[in-house]
Amino acid sequence: MAFGFATASTARADEQFFGFARGAETLPGGHAEVYQFVTLRTGKDEGTYYGSDYETEVEYGFTDQFQASLSTENHYFYNRDVPGLPNRNNYRFGGFEASGKYRLLSPFKDPLGLALRVEGGYLLNDEVDGLKQHERYLKPEIDLQKDFLDDTLITVLSFGIEWAWGKQPAEQYPKELAFESAGGVTYRFAPNWYAGVEAHYRTEYPQFDFYNFEHRVLYAGPSLHYAQERWWATLTYNYQVYGKGVGEPNDGQTFAEEQRHQFRLKVGFNF
Repeated sequence: MAFGFATASTARADEQFFGFARGAETLPGGHAEVYQFVTLRTGKDEGTYYGSDYETEVEYGFTDQFQASLSTENHYFYNRDVPGLPNRNNYRFGGFEASGKYRLLSPFKDPLGLALRVEGGYLLNDEVDGLKQHERYLKPEIDLQKDFLDDTLITVLSFGIEWAWGKQPAEQYPKELAFESAGGVTYRFAPNWYAGVEAHYRTEYPQFDFYNFEHRVLYAGPSLHYAQERWWATLTYNYQVYGKGVGEPNDGQTFAEEQRHQFRLKVGFNF
């Protein structure tokens, strides 16, 4: 096994096996973790587009059931001849984010792991092209996790809703409602190694209006995870398998705010 069974709940607490989907576990009380996330988003219907996100997060377990985190986000953009976007080659400061997560049921001790999570932030530049904004958002979420075969097969499912204000002038409207969900399955195929698949979905409604649909998108792909006692790393690739956007061709993909490919590397260090 990657870790001794007796210490699995401590060593694996809030270990992130997926790039986008989240499980139900939390850090033990009195423990901390530092994360570095790097995401590369590329591929539009025309032109050359590279958007990179760099998120640094510090997380602390106040109790065995409750943890909280603070993070900063930065972006790098390289655009050439992308319709609707100016040519760009520069960095932008994204903003600040915070989250809290409370575990109601443990996937190690209960039939089903269940956690409630809420995230909020203040974003100064958007992630599509680094355009100016003053976005404040709030995103409550439910995280589920079920482990099988002595915790060698791990399944997770998360879904939530996001309210965002202050998106102008980056967008034409000041507020937006979005629904998000993500899920994944991974299996430990060798000591310290997990391989699996995951998917994540998002749909957006400007002005908090269900009759004002903007776009929806579904990504899916493989995920690889490696862990040691004090650190872990996860690499994920997701491809846009379906998308639909207002004013875009009805060809099964959307590119106004989305991309064809997403690569994400996560590294975490335990203290």
